Amino acid sequence: MTDGMEFPRHVFDSLGADPIAWEDRIGGAIRVVEKSPAGGPITIMTSGASLMPTDSGERVELAVEVIDGQQGAARVALGIVCDDMAANRRVPPVGAPWRNSEPFLTGTRISAIMTSPSRWGASFDEVRTADGALLGHVRTLRLLTDAEAAFASAQGWDALVAAAGSVDALLDVTRDDTVSAPGLAGNAPVFLSKLHAEHPPRWITFTGRDLQSVTGLESEAYMNDSANHEVWSVDSFVARFPWVAGFVREAKPGQTGMFTDASGAYVLEAD
Repeated sequence: MTDGMEFPRHVFDSLGADPIAWEDRIGGAIRVVEKSPAGGPITIMTSGASLMPTDSGERVELAVEVIDGQQGAARVALGIVCDDMAANRRVPPVGAPWRNSEPFLTGTRISAIMTSPSRWGASFDEVRTADGALLGHVRTLRLLTDAEAAFASAQGWDALVAAAGSVDALLDVTRDDTVSAPGLAGNAPVFLSKLHAEHPPRWITFTGRDLQSVTGLESEAYMNDSANHEVWSVDSFVARFPWVAGFVREAKPGQTGMFTDASGAYVLEAD
Protein backbone atom coordinates (compact mmCIF):
# COMPACT_ATOMS: atom_id res chain seq x y z
CA MET A 1 0.00 0.00 0.00
CA THR A 2 1.17 3.53 -0.75
CA ASP A 3 -0.27 6.84 0.46
CA GLY A 4 1.84 9.07 -1.81
CA MET A 5 3.91 10.41 1.09
CA GLU A 6 6.73 7.87 1.02
CA PHE A 7 9.29 10.15 -0.65
CA PRO A 8 8.78 13.25 1.55
CA ARG A 9 8.58 10.99 4.60
CA HIS A 10 11.84 9.29 3.63
CA VAL A 11 13.58 12.64 3.17
CA PHE A 12 12.29 13.89 6.52
CA ASP A 13 13.15 10.73 8.48
CA SER A 14 16.45 9.72 6.86
CA LEU A 15 19.82 9.92 8.61
CA GLY A 16 18.19 10.48 12.02
CA ALA A 17 18.43 14.24 11.63
CA ASP A 18 15.64 16.78 11.26
CA PRO A 19 15.72 18.68 7.95
CA ILE A 20 16.20 22.43 7.76
CA ALA A 21 14.21 23.70 4.77
CA TRP A 22 15.82 26.36 2.60
CA GLU A 23 13.72 29.24 1.32
CA ASP A 24 15.22 28.93 -2.17
CA ARG A 25 13.51 26.25 -4.26
CA ILE A 26 14.82 24.68 -7.47
CA GLY A 27 12.61 25.66 -10.36
CA GLY A 28 10.23 27.26 -7.89
CA ALA A 29 8.85 23.84 -6.91
CA ILE A 30 11.53 21.49 -5.60
CA ARG A 31 12.34 22.05 -1.96
CA VAL A 32 15.94 21.87 -0.73
CA VAL A 33 16.62 20.66 2.81
CA GLU A 34 19.79 20.47 4.87
CA LYS A 35 20.64 17.72 7.33
CA SER A 36 23.51 17.31 9.79
CA PRO A 37 23.60 13.59 10.65
CA ALA A 38 25.68 12.19 13.48
CA GLY A 39 28.78 10.49 12.10
CA GLY A 40 28.51 12.05 8.67
CA PRO A 41 28.91 15.28 6.73
CA ILE A 42 26.27 17.91 6.06
CA THR A 43 23.88 16.48 3.50
CA ILE A 44 21.74 18.61 1.18
CA MET A 45 18.68 16.85 -0.28
CA THR A 46 15.82 17.55 -2.63
CA SER A 47 12.21 16.97 -1.74
CA GLY A 48 10.05 16.93 -4.83
CA ALA A 49 12.44 15.81 -7.59
CA SER A 50 10.69 12.43 -7.45
CA LEU A 51 7.53 14.08 -8.85
CA MET A 52 9.21 14.87 -12.18
CA PRO A 53 8.23 12.45 -14.96
CA THR A 54 11.06 10.41 -16.48
CA ASP A 55 11.12 8.29 -19.61
CA SER A 56 12.32 5.28 -17.60
CA GLY A 57 9.61 5.76 -14.97
CA GLU A 58 12.26 5.86 -12.23
CA ARG A 59 11.59 8.19 -9.32
CA VAL A 60 14.51 9.74 -7.45
CA GLU A 61 15.39 12.34 -4.89
CA LEU A 62 18.93 13.74 -4.89
CA ALA A 63 21.54 14.27 -2.18
CA VAL A 64 24.95 15.94 -2.00
CA GLU A 65 27.47 15.73 0.86
CA VAL A 66 29.48 18.87 1.64
CA ILE A 67 31.68 20.35 4.31
CA ASP A 68 30.22 23.22 6.31
CA GLY A 69 30.40 26.48 4.40
CA GLN A 70 30.08 24.84 0.98
CA GLN A 71 26.33 24.31 0.94
CA GLY A 72 26.09 26.60 -2.09
CA ALA A 73 28.12 24.12 -4.13
CA ALA A 74 25.57 21.43 -3.35
CA ARG A 75 22.76 23.75 -4.45
CA VAL A 76 24.47 24.34 -7.80
CA ALA A 77 24.89 20.61 -8.41
CA LEU A 78 21.29 19.84 -7.45
CA GLY A 79 20.10 22.58 -9.79
CA ILE A 80 22.14 21.21 -12.70
CA VAL A 81 20.77 17.69 -12.30
CA CYS A 82 17.18 18.79 -11.64
CA ASP A 83 17.28 21.00 -14.75
CA ASP A 84 18.52 18.03 -16.77
CA MET A 85 15.79 15.79 -15.36
CA ALA A 86 13.16 18.34 -16.28
CA ALA A 87 14.51 19.02 -19.78
CA ASN A 88 15.48 15.49 -20.80
CA ARG A 89 13.23 13.31 -18.62
CA ARG A 90 16.16 11.21 -17.41
CA VAL A 91 17.70 10.38 -14.08
CA PRO A 92 21.46 10.61 -13.48
CA PRO A 93 23.10 7.25 -14.27
CA VAL A 94 24.88 5.48 -11.42
CA GLY A 95 28.62 5.14 -11.95
CA ALA A 96 28.84 7.20 -15.16
CA PRO A 97 30.21 10.71 -14.55
CA TRP A 98 28.76 13.69 -16.36
CA ARG A 99 31.85 15.66 -17.38
CA ASN A 100 31.90 19.30 -18.41
CA SER A 101 34.73 20.86 -20.38
CA GLU A 102 35.14 23.63 -17.77
CA PRO A 103 34.57 23.85 -13.99
CA PHE A 104 30.99 24.77 -13.09
CA LEU A 105 31.94 26.04 -9.61
CA THR A 106 33.85 29.32 -9.82
CA GLY A 107 37.34 29.17 -8.35
CA THR A 108 37.42 25.36 -8.17
CA ARG A 109 38.47 22.41 -10.31
CA ILE A 110 35.03 20.79 -10.00
CA SER A 111 33.73 20.03 -13.49
CA ALA A 112 31.93 16.70 -13.15
CA ILE A 113 29.02 15.10 -11.31
CA MET A 114 28.82 11.40 -10.59
CA THR A 115 26.10 9.36 -8.91
CA SER A 116 27.30 6.69 -6.51
CA PRO A 117 25.99 4.61 -3.62
CA SER A 118 25.88 6.58 -0.37
CA ARG A 119 27.93 5.87 2.72
CA TRP A 120 24.73 4.86 4.50
CA GLY A 121 23.63 1.91 2.38
CA ALA A 122 20.17 0.77 1.36
CA SER A 123 18.36 2.35 4.31
CA PHE A 124 19.16 5.75 2.77
CA ASP A 125 19.47 4.86 -0.90
CA GLU A 126 16.14 3.04 -1.26
CA VAL A 127 12.66 4.47 -0.83
CA ARG A 128 10.14 1.77 0.09
CA THR A 129 6.52 1.46 1.08
CA ALA A 130 5.50 0.36 4.55
CA ASP A 131 5.22 -3.23 3.30
CA GLY A 132 8.70 -3.15 1.70
CA ALA A 133 7.96 -2.51 -1.97
CA LEU A 134 10.69 -0.48 -3.72
CA LEU A 135 9.39 2.85 -5.03
CA GLY A 136 12.59 4.63 -5.99
CA HIS A 137 15.92 5.89 -4.76
CA VAL A 138 17.87 8.73 -3.22
CA ARG A 139 20.79 9.28 -5.57
CA THR A 140 23.94 10.74 -3.99
CA LEU A 141 25.78 13.13 -6.30
CA ARG A 142 29.57 13.42 -6.09
CA LEU A 143 31.31 16.62 -7.17
CA LEU A 144 34.54 15.66 -8.92
CA THR A 145 37.45 17.19 -10.75
CA ASP A 146 37.93 16.11 -14.34
CA ALA A 147 40.87 13.87 -13.40
CA GLU A 148 38.78 12.21 -10.69
CA ALA A 149 35.87 11.74 -13.09
CA ALA A 150 38.16 10.18 -15.70
CA PHE A 151 39.62 7.87 -13.06
CA ALA A 152 36.15 6.83 -11.84
CA SER A 153 34.91 6.33 -15.39
CA ALA A 154 37.80 3.99 -16.13
CA GLN A 155 38.10 2.15 -12.80
CA GLY A 156 34.89 2.75 -10.84
CA TRP A 157 33.75 4.68 -7.80
CA ASP A 158 35.21 2.28 -5.22
CA ALA A 159 38.64 2.48 -6.87
CA LEU A 160 38.48 6.28 -6.80
CA VAL A 161 37.64 6.29 -3.08
CA ALA A 162 40.51 3.90 -2.41
CA ALA A 163 42.95 6.01 -4.44
CA ALA A 164 41.79 9.24 -2.78
CA GLY A 165 42.15 7.69 0.70
CA SER A 166 38.51 8.01 1.79
CA VAL A 167 35.16 9.31 0.63
CA ASP A 168 35.70 12.31 2.90
CA ALA A 169 38.77 13.28 0.83
CA LEU A 170 36.33 13.98 -2.03
CA LEU A 171 34.15 16.50 -0.17
CA ASP A 172 36.03 19.83 -0.19
CA VAL A 173 35.29 21.44 -3.54
CA THR A 174 38.38 23.66 -3.30
CA ARG A 175 40.70 20.62 -3.36
CA ASP A 176 43.26 19.79 -6.00
CA ASP A 177 42.97 16.53 -7.92
CA THR A 178 43.16 13.58 -5.53
CA VAL A 179 44.20 11.24 -8.37
CA SER A 180 45.80 11.52 -11.78
CA ALA A 181 43.66 11.14 -14.88
CA PRO A 182 44.23 7.69 -16.40
CA GLY A 183 43.11 8.66 -19.89
CA LEU A 184 40.56 6.67 -21.86
CA ALA A 185 40.33 2.95 -21.25
CA GLY A 186 42.36 0.95 -23.76
CA ASN A 187 39.27 -0.75 -25.14
CA ALA A 188 37.31 2.50 -25.60
CA PRO A 189 36.30 3.07 -29.24
CA VAL A 190 37.93 5.37 -31.77
CA PHE A 191 35.75 6.22 -34.76
CA LEU A 192 37.89 7.09 -37.78
CA SER A 193 38.03 7.06 -41.56
CA LYS A 194 39.84 4.41 -43.54
CA LEU A 195 42.22 7.10 -44.82
CA HIS A 196 44.10 6.56 -41.54
CA ALA A 197 45.60 3.46 -43.15
CA GLU A 198 47.78 5.82 -45.22
CA HIS A 199 47.61 9.20 -43.48
CA PRO A 200 48.04 10.37 -39.88
CA PRO A 201 45.25 11.98 -37.83
CA ARG A 202 44.97 15.74 -38.04
CA TRP A 203 41.94 16.43 -35.84
CA ILE A 204 40.98 14.22 -32.88
CA THR A 205 37.90 14.93 -30.78
CA PHE A 206 37.20 13.49 -27.34
CA THR A 207 33.42 13.26 -26.86
CA GLY A 208 33.60 12.10 -23.24
CA ARG A 209 33.02 8.47 -24.20
CA ASP A 210 35.11 7.91 -27.32
CA LEU A 211 37.49 9.49 -29.82
CA GLN A 212 36.67 10.68 -33.33
CA SER A 213 39.55 11.20 -35.75
CA VAL A 214 39.93 12.57 -39.27
CA THR A 215 43.00 13.09 -41.44
CA GLY A 216 41.74 16.32 -43.02
CA LEU A 217 41.70 14.72 -46.47
CA GLU A 218 38.14 13.38 -46.22
CA SER A 219 35.58 15.07 -48.44
CA GLU A 220 31.98 15.51 -47.37
CA ALA A 221 30.91 12.80 -49.81
CA TYR A 222 33.58 10.47 -48.43
CA MET A 223 32.42 11.05 -44.86
CA ASN A 224 28.79 10.45 -45.82
CA ASP A 225 29.59 6.90 -46.99
CA SER A 226 29.51 4.57 -43.99
CA ALA A 227 31.75 2.11 -45.85
CA ASN A 228 34.61 4.57 -45.42
CA HIS A 229 34.55 4.38 -41.62
CA GLU A 230 35.81 1.87 -39.08
CA VAL A 231 36.24 1.51 -35.34
CA TRP A 232 39.53 0.86 -33.57
CA SER A 233 40.32 0.59 -29.89
CA VAL A 234 42.23 3.36 -28.12
CA ASP A 235 45.13 0.92 -27.60
CA SER A 236 45.29 0.17 -31.33
CA PHE A 237 45.01 3.85 -32.24
CA VAL A 238 47.83 4.93 -29.90
CA ALA A 239 50.01 2.01 -31.01
CA ARG A 240 49.62 3.11 -34.64
CA PHE A 241 50.04 6.84 -33.88
CA PRO A 242 52.00 7.03 -30.60
CA TRP A 243 52.38 10.82 -30.69
CA VAL A 244 48.65 11.26 -29.93
CA ALA A 245 49.02 9.63 -26.48
CA GLY A 246 49.37 12.96 -24.68
CA PHE A 247 46.10 14.29 -26.05
CA VAL A 248 44.31 11.00 -25.32
CA ARG A 249 45.51 11.19 -21.72
CA GLU A 250 44.83 14.89 -21.13
CA ALA A 251 41.75 15.74 -23.22
CA LYS A 252 38.52 16.89 -21.61
CA PRO A 253 35.08 16.15 -23.08
CA GLY A 254 34.32 18.28 -26.11
CA GLN A 255 37.93 19.18 -26.86
CA THR A 256 39.48 18.75 -30.30
CA GLY A 257 43.23 18.56 -30.76
CA MET A 258 44.84 19.56 -34.06
CA PHE A 259 48.12 17.85 -35.02
CA THR A 260 50.41 19.13 -37.75
CA ASP A 261 53.25 16.62 -37.32
CA ALA A 262 54.34 13.59 -35.36
CA SER A 263 56.04 15.52 -32.55
CA GLY A 264 53.15 15.02 -30.11
CA ALA A 265 52.42 18.76 -29.99
CA TYR A 266 48.80 19.73 -30.56
CA VAL A 267 46.63 22.82 -30.50
CA LEU A 268 43.16 22.83 -28.98
CA GLU A 269 40.66 23.98 -31.55
CA ALA A 270 38.07 26.58 -30.56
CA ASP A 271 34.45 25.46 -30.47
